[in-house]
This record gives sequence, C-alpha cells and structure tokens, in this order.
Amino acid sequence: MKKSTLPILIGLLTLAAAVPAFAWVGTAELGNNDPGDERAPFNQTGIRTLDPDTLYTLHGLYYVEDGASIIIPAGTTIYGVPAATLIIKPGGYIDASGTWNKPIVFTSSEAPGNRFPGDWGGVVILGNAPVNKEDPLIEGGIIEGTYGGDDPEDNSGIFKYCRIEYPGYRFQLNNEINGLTLGGVGRGTEIHHVQVSYSFDDSYECFGGTVDLHHIVAIGGTDDEFDTDHGYRGELQFCFGLRDPEFSDPTGSSNGFESDNDGSGSSAWPQTHPVFSNVTMIGPEYVGPAVPGNTFKNAGVLRRN
Repeated sequence: MKKSTLPILIGLLTLAAAVPAFAWVGTAELGNNDPGDERAPFNQTGIRTLDPDTLYTLHGLYYVEDGASIIIPAGTTIYGVPAATLIIKPGGYIDASGTWNKPIVFTSSEAPGNRFPGDWGGVVILGNAPVNKEDPLIEGGIIEGTYGGDDPEDNSGIFKYCRIEYPGYRFQLNNEINGLTLGGVGRGTEIHHVQVSYSFDDSYECFGGTVDLHHIVAIGGTDDEFDTDHGYRGELQFCFGLRDPEFSDPTGSSNGFESDNDGSGSSAWPQTHPVFSNVTMIGPEYVGPAVPGNTFKNAGVLRRN
C-alpha cells in the first residue's frame, strides 16, 4: 500500500510557513557597529535578554563569553549585516527557545527579494565536550578562541524552533561560516526543530562534541547539508535536506553527508562516529541542461579515516 509523504513534509516545513504576525515596536543594535571593521568584536558578559517586540540588527563578531548568557524569546527576529556572526563561547549559554508558531528567525539584513547565500555569518556554538584536535580553531582562526574539553555532558543551552537564513559569509577563500556550527558541544545542550536555508557553506557542521540533534532541515545550501568531523559522536534523527539547482559550492563540491575523522585523516581519538536516523535528502531536480558551473556531487562522502 502506498503511503503519502505529504504529512511528513508539511510537518517538517512548518517552520518555513510560520512568521511573526505583528509589527515591531522598536529597533536595536547587537554588537559593535564599526562601519570600518566588519569583524569588529563585541564581548558580552553577564545576562542579556532580548525583546521579541524589537527588531535587532547584528553587527561584527558577537561573543557570548564564558559565564555569560543570551536569552532570545520566541518570535524574535535578528537581521545580520555582512560578516555578522553570533558566537557562544565554551562556558557561555544561549537560550533560544522558539515555538512552532513563533520561531526565532536569524536572517539577512537585505530587503526581501535581494537576499542571497552568504549575506551574513551565521550561528556558532562552542562547548567543552571532547574533540580529537588540540586547541582547534573555527574557520582558520577568524573566530577567536578554541573549544573542546573533557565533559561529554556539557551544556551550552537551548536552540529550538529557530530559522537561520542566508548565512555563510565568506571571510576569505574556503573560510566561510556555516549556517549552524557546533564545536565541542555536549549532549546536555538541547538542539532541535531548526531550519537552515540558503547557507553559502555547510548547513550544519559538527566539529567534535556529543550533542544530539533532531528535526533539522537544510534547504538550498551550497556546500554540504550535514558535515561531521573532529571526533563528533552524537546522534541525529529526523533530518530533511532539499537542494536548489541554482546554488552549489563555487570552489568545491556539494554533497549531502560529508564526514572525516579530521582533515589529515589521522587516527586521533575520539574518532568521528555520528549516527543518523530517519533521513530524507532530495538532490537538485533535473529539469533540463545542468546549471553551468554547478558542483553537485555525492549523497555522501565518507573519507579520511
């Protein structure tokens, strides 16, 4: 007997349909707004709670420091300008608790209709769970500090019912921020019901750590949908990926899964060992001659030990 997949798709894509139903009361800035330095850092200490009635614009590299917390209520929208990136450092905490009808939206500061992959950085969460590299860096050191430790139960917070749109700003060749980057994040962290749309790099990348993810969606990314390395040993369930034939990696290859133990193929421990369950990935539909220059390659690339 045939079973329709329509209810499943409707459930997965509910995040795409849910939008705030009210006008913002005010606007506010997040980060260091230095027009001369798009990477200008801002280091948050203490506790900061955002207001869902306020439209926020994120600037520069916004760090939530060790011991600090950022609380983002359901229904909050944050616009990212070029290079703007939200970074939770090891020991920092994020509570981004959206709901199915009031998701938290991180998106481009460009006007609707003029938004493209790479308009801004993305979201980076770093923790103290095991990784197999000593003092690893995110994207060649563009993001300050290292991550990882000896606590597989480490808790970096809550990130649920969130959309991340048009991230992946290219700082330099082969140094783009992913949609959602997780470095050494422990399984005490709660991450689920997340949608990454039109990332200029990977939609999701887990550098080590033990965090589990479920109900995650990747749409229209240019690089890989689900990338795992540096000893990541978590579980991911109910994952959905949908390609857009117009967008692929301009300098590499666009794959569904990509996984390495590390970039050198060493036998460093812990070895990368993700477990994926209940996954649907839909490649770019062939509707005629291939888009010139597209680099769509494989459903999965499992390599480097």
